[in-house]
Amino acid sequence: MHAKPKLRKTSIIPVLCKVFIGTIGVFAILTTCFYHNELDVDGNLTIGFPWTFYREGSGYSPDLNEQVGYHEFEPLKLIGNILFAATLALMIFRIYSVTIRKR
Repeated sequence: MHAKPKLRKTSIIPVLCKVFIGTIGVFAILTTCFYHNELDVDGNLTIGFPWTFYREGSGYSPDLNEQVGYHEFEPLKLIGNILFAATLALMIFRIYSVTIRKR
């Protein structure tokens, strides 16, 4: 009789941990790289890539004849950025695993 090949069991928990940590890492790197704090220059602060999810600024309003400021936070764009980071992390892990297997 032929022996059955051993099935390789993979647990979903380590994979989810890798994806979660990879997503946080990619999100942090992209957010840090595309963080623009130019409050001293033009009065604008923008955070987010590929979609800007937070803006803050100030400036002079001739209509109101005073200094005004604003804060904009868009949670849907934040969720989109997190999903983009998760997709990018999965692609990086996939390319890495394919490259390692070929060796």
